Amino acid sequence: MPFRTILHAAVLALANLAGIWLGFVAFALASTTNQLAVQMPVAVVVSIGGFAAWAALVGRRRPAWSRLRTGRDAVWVYGLALVWSAVVFVPLHLLLEGYRTAFSNVVALWVFQLVVNAVAVPMAMRLGPGRSEATGAGRVS
Repeated sequence: MPFRTILHAAVLALANLAGIWLGFVAFALASTTNQLAVQMPVAVVVSIGGFAAWAALVGRRRPAWSRLRTGRDAVWVYGLALVWSAVVFVPLHLLLEGYRTAFSNVVALWVFQLVVNAVAVPMAMRLGPGRSEATGAGRVS
């Protein structure tokens, strides 16, 4: 498994967690009792937008080895983001709240990621270089 897939999966998981947290902040600032109506749209936009921005940056500014290139990369990123989110969220919750989170919270995070990342990962693949650019095919010297 290439390092790039581990890196992109970690960034995707962090974008997901940041989106959920910012959604909660938006809910806390809003004068509504419907948490999901405020938190979910913010979390979705931040997750997809954050990972898309990362993919666009890496696709244009970083060395070619760091770009997502294949469908296999996409599958690994999608799956590993689920692992990264739990690895980061559980200790972070313990550190900030003082107790271990319920497993149902991890499952809810995974359900969110399964849906949102099904949009975020393919979008990131399109924002990077085209397959011909990544492989060098079609290059005119």
